[in-house]
Amino acid sequence: MIKHWQTNQEYHCFLANAKTTFDSSERIRLQSELASTREKLRLLDTDAAMRFLDPFYSNTGRPALNQPQILRSFILFFLLVSTDLTSPSLTSWVKRLKSDRVLASLIGCPLNSLPPLGSYYDFMDRLWTDPNHSLYKRNKLLSPVWNRKKPNKPKGKHQKASETRPSITDSLVSRILDGKDIPFNFEARLQKLFFVVAVLPSLKCGLIPEDSLTVSGDGTAVHTHSNPNGHCLPHPDQTISPQEYASLPRHYPDPDASWGWDSDLDSFYFGYTLFQLSCHNPVLHTDIPLLLRFTSAKRHDSVSFLVAFHELEKHMPGLPIKNICLDSAMDNLPTYRLLKDRKISALIDLNSKSGHPKTIHDNIRINKNGTPVCAAGLPMLPNGNDYSSKGHIGCQMWRCPYGKDHKTKCKCSCTSSKYGRVIKTRPEWDIRLYTDIPRGTEAYKKIYKQRTATERINNRILNDYGLHRLMIHRREHYSFMTTMIGICLHLDGRYKQKAKASLSEI
Repeated sequence: MIKHWQTNQEYHCFLANAKTTFDSSERIRLQSELASTREKLRLLDTDAAMRFLDPFYSNTGRPALNQPQILRSFILFFLLVSTDLTSPSLTSWVKRLKSDRVLASLIGCPLNSLPPLGSYYDFMDRLWTDPNHSLYKRNKLLSPVWNRKKPNKPKGKHQKASETRPSITDSLVSRILDGKDIPFNFEARLQKLFFVVAVLPSLKCGLIPEDSLTVSGDGTAVHTHSNPNGHCLPHPDQTISPQEYASLPRHYPDPDASWGWDSDLDSFYFGYTLFQLSCHNPVLHTDIPLLLRFTSAKRHDSVSFLVAFHELEKHMPGLPIKNICLDSAMDNLPTYRLLKDRKISALIDLNSKSGHPKTIHDNIRINKNGTPVCAAGLPMLPNGNDYSSKGHIGCQMWRCPYGKDHKTKCKCSCTSSKYGRVIKTRPEWDIRLYTDIPRGTEAYKKIYKQRTATERINNRILNDYGLHRLMIHRREHYSFMTTMIGICLHLDGRYKQKAKASLSEI
């Protein structure tokens, strides 16, 4: 049961009234170090959030208090962590609010009615749909080899671990194309809340482009602070041998975590994989996350993308996606097939392990990008499309790199034509190599540059907003905290947009 939702209008009135009671030092603080933070909190639409959250509270029982204030407190906490104005500890943060009326006022609460720490964790639990909480009990004991298995170490430096089940991408794409759901989406409520509170307002204000949207995807390693070996509980038998003691069941503080391979550090790590889809605003030079999800550290990025794309379509319908940029981990035919079905241009780095297809004619030499190579060994230049051939989608035409000067400049002139040799390639030969936007062209390179947005967002989440410094356990808590950080990133972008609009009016 909800006793009272504090609306945005009530929050603004409360903040204005609280400001009249501040002394001079508190006002200076509010207008200096907390000025941008206060403006970002005013951009947060808690009314939309509460309309979404209302069905998750019972109509009977003890009323829940200060729910908008708890949401606002999480956002304020991470905004201050990103500026090093508070420590990355939720417990310390709740204690600090009790002695700082400026911060308490910013979340919309007087000092005598602040929510306790338990209310914060209750708020998290309502947004997680996995019913199995028995793993997290303090007296829960698991096998001593729980999550001990590590993936195979890849060959070479900065290489990602291989997928143990190569056919899984084909199965997932077939399932998506058949309109079937992918189960175990425990983050569904968090993703819908993120859409309502962050993505939708950013679409309305123009922070996210309304058409021809380019989406990028990438995964990053999240290292957890828990002990991967767990610990044994005290045994009543003092005479037990060390070997027998080591074989006893033990308690794991983070049973969801697993071993994975960090290609950046070239080492194994214990934790999770954060996979996110994002976009870039070229006018504001701002990176905006669209969907965030946590997966097992053992899961390959090719699988994570397909699941994330399915959830993006399900929870965030109507996004005008035109292009998708991915790295070579997601270079597989099922992914191209899915994007082609959705009429989305795929810009994906080629994986050298995939090799070249046998469908290309033997008399056509190609480089690693699928671009035809002339007799002189130079890549040929794109020369438009030919849609005159019946029974075909269309041909991509490639011309001699010397053009009309091929007779005078090329030592290996392969034709007597004044125009130079022209080669046609067909998309049906291989949809990996012959994408809608030809590989290696300036148009391809310009769009693909936007993929770096995912790397910058990963850095902001892990380092600027301190996800790696949080002493938390369980996938549920990592997912919730990352969603709060994602909302902060949208508020950063909207604040930057508002500041730029104010400058242009001067």
